[in-house]
Amino acid sequence: MTRFHTTTGQTRAVDVERCLDRIGYTGPREPTHAVLRSLQLDHVRTVPFENLDVFARTGVRVGRDWSIPKIVERHRGGWCFELNGAFSALLDALGFAVTLHSGQVDTGDGALGPALDHLVLVVALDGQRFLVDVGFGDSALAPLDLAVTDPQDGVAARYRLAPVVGDGGGPGAVEMFEEQADEAWVRQLRVDLTPRQLADFEPRSTYLQTEPGLSWTTKRFATRATDDGRVWLFADRLKHRVDGGATTETPVAPQDWDAALWEHFAIRLT
Repeated sequence: MTRFHTTTGQTRAVDVERCLDRIGYTGPREPTHAVLRSLQLDHVRTVPFENLDVFARTGVRVGRDWSIPKIVERHRGGWCFELNGAFSALLDALGFAVTLHSGQVDTGDGALGPALDHLVLVVALDGQRFLVDVGFGDSALAPLDLAVTDPQDGVAARYRLAPVVGDGGGPGAVEMFEEQADEAWVRQLRVDLTPRQLADFEPRSTYLQTEPGLSWTTKRFATRATDDGRVWLFADRLKHRVDGGATTETPVAPQDWDAALWEHFAIRLT
């Protein structure tokens, strides 16, 4: 076992074997780019991005003493604060140099959401730095090199990174764009390259699960990548996308919802 510091300054053991078993990873464990890519891909195909505890008002937290037991022992998913928080602990235990960063999500109308709205990871490896994210939902499924501005393979789509010059003249942030089917590039988020602490995200996590009217507490969902695309479960329907192919939707009756959650995400709420 490896130990890490929690946001309270206490230590908690990371059971690497159980964490790797949770995501179905059986490969090498050296801190290399190939291992990082495989870990990320296995994670996003196994651990869902979901808001079921937030929707149920159970009071989720950002600390790894919450997220790791939830994901590994309860066989659940979560949102970015939980998924990337726990994944960073696993990466650290395996010898990767990982830092936490604030992300601002594009609102779809040309604006950006507030700082600390999204938790993103940066992994330093062999003189390079990679953007890593297992908690955004439909996004890049592989590490993206922060020094590369040309399109990069994100498995399900291509992504492009654009540096944002900071006040000191250097790249204070980077914006990530996703290539669409019509070859247009759409911004997904901006990432501040200043390292943060996990506790920095606690106020935003609390706000998103307590502010009335936000979709996090009014619309339940779960989604994960699949071997050939992505699957979503919404309140009333199941959606499948085959990468490069068709997207289909199937109605899900209320009495069948728990069965669909188990079939596609291996989650039981009761």
